Amino acid sequence: MAEAEPSFKDPIWYAIVEELAALGAAVHICSRNQTEINDRVREWESKGFKVNNAGISTIKGAIEYTEEDYSTIMKTNVEAPYNLSQLAHSLLKESGAGNIVFISPVARVIALPKLSNYTASKGTPIVCHFLKYILSITNYYNIHHLSQDYPHAKDLIKLIVRTPLGRLAEPNEISSVVAFLCLPAASYITGQVICLDGGCTLSFKDPRWSLKGVTALVTGGTKGIGYAIVEELAALGAAVHICSRNQTEISERVQEWESKGFKVSGSVCDLTSRAQREELIQTVSSVFHGKLNILVNNAGTVTLKEATGYTEEDYSTIMNTNVEAPYNLSQLAHPLLKESGAGNIVFISSVAGVIALPKLSSYAASKGAINQITKNLACEWAKDNIRVNTVAPWGVKTNILPADVAHAEDFIKLLARTPLGRIAEPNEISSVVAFLCLPAASYITGQVICVDGGYTVTGF
Repeated sequence: MAEAEPSFKDPIWYAIVEELAALGAAVHICSRNQTEINDRVREWESKGFKVNNAGISTIKGAIEYTEEDYSTIMKTNVEAPYNLSQLAHSLLKESGAGNIVFISPVARVIALPKLSNYTASKGTPIVCHFLKYILSITNYYNIHHLSQDYPHAKDLIKLIVRTPLGRLAEPNEISSVVAFLCLPAASYITGQVICLDGGCTLSFKDPRWSLKGVTALVTGGTKGIGYAIVEELAALGAAVHICSRNQTEISERVQEWESKGFKVSGSVCDLTSRAQREELIQTVSSVFHGKLNILVNNAGTVTLKEATGYTEEDYSTIMNTNVEAPYNLSQLAHPLLKESGAGNIVFISSVAGVIALPKLSSYAASKGAINQITKNLACEWAKDNIRVNTVAPWGVKTNILPADVAHAEDFIKLLARTPLGRIAEPNEISSVVAFLCLPAASYITGQVICVDGGYTVTGF
């Protein structure tokens, strides 16, 4: 048996405080050990922000857990953070933009050996009730709550072998994600469970938070979400190539971005044409000298109809644009991504690929396919040091959402079910895409992240 008690000697706790403080937050810490607090406060200085991170684990077979074990684990891992959140609610509400981040393990998502009670404590759901007060409640998972001898156990070694990236996370690969969720850039993420192990001491001079020297291809980059993604990546230092079917739009956008000091180039491509996709990758290879770090498969199309109203042409167009094109483009880009030594693919999907939405059956099928492709490519290409993730937005203020749809009865009903009570701004999607492409997100792969204002998790 081994227990990990709350301590600011714990590298995860320490990294989280450093990460938030480096971003300019005032941080308040708590511990049962006054000496440790004094030591750390002298080191960090007195600050004033709060993160729920206290927890213990007891490693035993299920039949070996005693009543005392169960009570201690549940009180520490469930009752304490839940009650603390209740007590802090009025302060968070008063701030006008509160954030709660819970630290939880992958044991909540999959079964891990000798952690049944711990898993139960971390699997207890936290409801969305506070969300109407602009709180961002987000669960996170890591595998760092382990005793010192556990990383050498046979059970864990077997689990690591099954992990596509083939290693445990560093504490600094966790704290970066906690910090990101507390930033205004994550303003439309709430209620999400993101499987990862991620983050280190934060400074904007930290190379983990820069894309300087990185190359990127963004499809459909002249407007909407794609435009915001290009701005985000370029502002972080990336050299970006865009494609569109409209040369005039490309020229206008490139000129606009060059005036801002961004490195952006572009070329015409109809992504529904396999020959033009091949030509696009040849162009990208030439522009970026045979290497590509980032591929953002953003371009897509949508047709709103009842299932019985979709024609063969509708179905073919949607599947060709939303599935075949990004899948084939990923195949074509694979050698360039592999050659870069640190490749990233981000697909733009939709919550329609996660849950049922009206008049979107064919579109939903295409996005569901992309969500599964993400998982397969993440596992298959991890050996090539290529990470693959998907961002699945809910409604976004772009021209892909016609004005008549935005005011339609069905849409208004769906919006009413969204805990944050609004659709997203494009830059609330692009910020997540950019984060996934940063070195700070180096242990996130195969994930479908719903950036949906809490829509997919609410039961209210």
